Amino acid sequence: MRRIPRFVAPLLLLALAAPAAAWDEFIVLTTDFQTVGGVTRVGRHAPWSSAIDVATISSDAVGRWHDGRYYVVNRGASNIQVLDPAQGMATVLQFSVGVGRNPQDIAFASDGRAFVSCYDAALLLEVDPVAGGVVRSWSTAAYADADGLPETGWMQAVGDRLFVTCQRLDRNGWWVPVGPGRLLVFDMAAGTWDEPVVLTGANPYPPLSLAPDGTRLLVPTVGWYGLLDAGIETVDLMTLESSGLLATEQQLAGEIVDVVMTGPDRAWVIVSDTSFRTHLKTFAPVAGGAPATVASTGGYDFVDLAWDGADQVYLCDRTTGAAGLRVFDQASAAQLTTTPIATGRPPFQAVLPRDPGPTATPVPAAAAGARLDAPWPNPANPRTTFAAAAAPGDVVAFAVLDLRGRRLREERRTAGGDGRAVWEFDGCDRDGRALPSGAYHVTAAGGDGAAGADARLFTLAR
Repeated sequence: MRRIPRFVAPLLLLALAAPAAAWDEFIVLTTDFQTVGGVTRVGRHAPWSSAIDVATISSDAVGRWHDGRYYVVNRGASNIQVLDPAQGMATVLQFSVGVGRNPQDIAFASDGRAFVSCYDAALLLEVDPVAGGVVRSWSTAAYADADGLPETGWMQAVGDRLFVTCQRLDRNGWWVPVGPGRLLVFDMAAGTWDEPVVLTGANPYPPLSLAPDGTRLLVPTVGWYGLLDAGIETVDLMTLESSGLLATEQQLAGEIVDVVMTGPDRAWVIVSDTSFRTHLKTFAPVAGGAPATVASTGGYDFVDLAWDGADQVYLCDRTTGAAGLRVFDQASAAQLTTTPIATGRPPFQAVLPRDPGPTATPVPAAAAGARLDAPWPNPANPRTTFAAAAAPGDVVAFAVLDLRGRRLREERRTAGGDGRAVWEFDGCDRDGRALPSGAYHVTAAGGDGAAGADARLFTLAR
């Protein structure tokens, strides 16, 4: 019998209590898949102004946002590139993860550690997101098929568990899926593998995402390419078992490219039909019923969906002669952009600076302890603000630690009537000495520490 993971109950309360991050812009990764890729900066609100080619990346790259920076996984180039929006999207770090490993995604633990999945090596890597380089690795060979590779890709960190898609494709037999797909489960705290989730469908190729209520993980599967034999399934985060298919490819009339659930009664999906034409559709995950087509194209042009956690859904459209980013109203599905937002090269992925927890109806923060916002500004020079959500009147214990875990400074602040505890950090240790430039952790916990601590990484630059 599968054990109930210890992290789930407090995590779900914490995730539901998490406020949406305040941000005014995001980035879109662009590429022609021939030369190089680029980064376009886009304003969050109408008229959605864009700044094209603010950074250069690989022609095959995906990105994630974490603690004020964008982390770009340059897949074919086998390196990680870190972009700092506070420095004009400058590349502040770039490091290899090993030639030929073909990294696929990067995910972060709550303490700032980073993990990278590999497609052409049976490895999960831990990397140093501050200094760069591979710290350690864990084998995934036990989950491979006969060719020795499990084809691990997209990841999602939830609490102290890391979920990793495992396609299990036979490279010696036209890359067909070998049996049902797997969702690997890695305990980031213990550094061990848990029992994997056996999926209903085969070939979990598209990205993972959390349901807005924080109780389920959405896992799209595509099965055999050209056959409508898979669908979108959910994994229950309490039992760590598949709940079966939420919607089938037959119902959606196409292979799944990407999916995002924006509420209990609405999900958005990109599908590719038997003629390889892509369509944007919405459907009701619980009530069922036929999906509604929102937009269609004449080729394989819709490639990525992103939701801002509130009112807008973004669609990357690579249509020749009309490529760009489209914006839709989450509630009505009406298109808000009259023409696609210019991105220069065709867009491949929209990367939004959202916290990984889902946005949902708030519950009292006291149930989950203090929830720490990203420090701002980051990097600090030398001052920065630490803010945590807690129940009004609760005492929050802040601490600044170095990367070895040594406590350098501690302060307590009481949450005001708005449920916020704030500490204006001056860059000094407990004796008033200026801390040197470098990377540090800040933690926030309930006054007695019983609820556990939330942690963030920040940089001090003098």
